[in-house]
Amino acid sequence: MVKDYYKDKSVDSVARDSTAISAREKPVNKKKDVKPLPQRKRGRPKKGQELKKKSLTVLEEQKALQLAEARGLLPTCCAWGCKKNSQGNLSYWKGHKLHLDVTEEGIPVSAITTGANVHDSQCAIPLERMTEQKITFRYCLMDSAYDAKTIFQFVRDRGRIPIIDQNTRRKPSREAFDAVTKEHYKKRTVVERANSHLKDWLLPEKLLVRGIKKVSFELMCGVICLAAIKILEQFILPSLI
Repeated sequence: MVKDYYKDKSVDSVARDSTAISAREKPVNKKKDVKPLPQRKRGRPKKGQELKKKSLTVLEEQKALQLAEARGLLPTCCAWGCKKNSQGNLSYWKGHKLHLDVTEEGIPVSAITTGANVHDSQCAIPLERMTEQKITFRYCLMDSAYDAKTIFQFVRDRGRIPIIDQNTRRKPSREAFDAVTKEHYKKRTVVERANSHLKDWLLPEKLLVRGIKKVSFELMCGVICLAAIKILEQFILPSLI
């Protein structure tokens, strides 16, 4: 559907985010396992202390892999997850995450289902690859959870412009948005509205099915319905007036 209706059109911005999906299923981890890790101390190691050899991060691995392989790195089992809400407080849930790419008109383009314990940033590269296969777009809008150099560079290497909010842990590393970029970044809220529409209209409050295949099927039915509703609003009804 998305390919057909955006065939001869380019999209200015794609917004990316995830939303919590509660499920009634046994999690693979414990609630205490998902508490944020304390920030490590910066600076040189003490005299005589051996440096740990750095292994490739998930993001670096994903860059070198094909799309199917990169998606295969993402855990999909039911798990405990936590996320900071708009007040800065941690909220916990048991279940999954639905990761979405949405156009500026609010039409879902790509979606991935993972366990709730998967960090948002780990779906950025697979979603970028999935979305570029369906539409042509210029800007990629993401919140501070995606603030990683690997993601910045990957999006730039694909010929697009990443606009990602600053994460406080990297505050000194780059400049704040200028007035124009700040205004453009406001369009990111379209993905938050898409997540709200899914939960209010098209998805149950808690999933009762078990297993990633059934969970994905139920979530994707909602995503397809939302895409159909938005395509009807944006492309079909205006042409009939």
